[in-house]
Amino acid sequence: MGWGLSRRDFLRVAATLAISAAGGFLAQSLGLPAGWVAGGLFAVAAASLAGVNTDFPRRWTAPVFLVLGIYSGTGVSHETIHQMQTWPASFAILGVSLVGLIVGSYWWLNKRCGWARNDALLSSLPGALSFVVAAAENLKADMKKVAIAQSIRLIILIESIPLIAFLVGHPSGTVLFDRKVATLLDLVILVTAGIAASLVMNRLKLPGGWIIGGLIASASLLLGGVVEAQLPAFLIVPCSIALGAIAGSRFRPGDLTILPRIAGPALGAFAIAVLFSTLAAVSVTLLFGVNIIQTLLAFAPGALEALTVLAYQMNIDPAYVAAHHVVRFVALVIAVPIIARWLARGAAQSGQGSGR
Repeated sequence: MGWGLSRRDFLRVAATLAISAAGGFLAQSLGLPAGWVAGGLFAVAAASLAGVNTDFPRRWTAPVFLVLGIYSGTGVSHETIHQMQTWPASFAILGVSLVGLIVGSYWWLNKRCGWARNDALLSSLPGALSFVVAAAENLKADMKKVAIAQSIRLIILIESIPLIAFLVGHPSGTVLFDRKVATLLDLVILVTAGIAASLVMNRLKLPGGWIIGGLIASASLLLGGVVEAQLPAFLIVPCSIALGAIAGSRFRPGDLTILPRIAGPALGAFAIAVLFSTLAAVSVTLLFGVNIIQTLLAFAPGALEALTVLAYQMNIDPAYVAAHHVVRFVALVIAVPIIARWLARGAAQSGQGSGR
């Protein structure tokens, strides 16, 4: 019917967006930080588990992430440049916490919950699910179990951090809309630069290439004084609603039947991951005076795109948050193939032993 979709598929996507919009509007009305994203995600996930066949086409995500990346980049300031001197030490603490949360989560799922080694490890890796699946395609793993465990983590992260900010009285990002709205020329410059940077990011196979490219482009233009404007709400709100739909539709109607046996172990692994991430975030806050909500977003185990957008909407430096998630992804890119070979070798040796 439109944009490469049949009438049936188009109506399904429209219904998904409508559900996300309703949830986002309610959360926004209640004053929840980043309400359009958090409320939309929760509504779509709940509808999916209740039996609604939600969907958002993968080929539609690029423009959504591009706009949200540009949007997030306008929150970068000269204070970001000043703060960069603390980043190397912060990255080092991130690395230590990454090892701890993976080992701890793996131990819980494998030793305490009886999950197979492959399932336990892939479910313990924070974020980068698509890369993990691609790198471990030769492993005999229950990817449905892994995907659901990762989705549970994503939803809790996106819902809990705005709630924590709301409870502690952290200001939302509404003050940032005081900047003048971008003109047509501003938009052309921002989008053109964003597309160029995003193509480079995707070429380098970095996570969230479209959102990172948009962020880098718009931040560079604003810091350089080329553009000094805020994206209009008619672009931001629909893309935030779409982000909620994208994340929430990771659940499928049939997942409800297997969710009970996966949720308990997955929540335990998530609690371990949160423990290590929180300890690292608090350490950085105490050592360098970085805002605690900012470090929680940066060290949260997964959800690069959504947490980068949340950072901006909550008056948090999105560059700091995105940089930490990218560094963690790069570490996983290096580690996952090595771990996958170790698991495959272990499985082969186990098979030989059982064949004796």
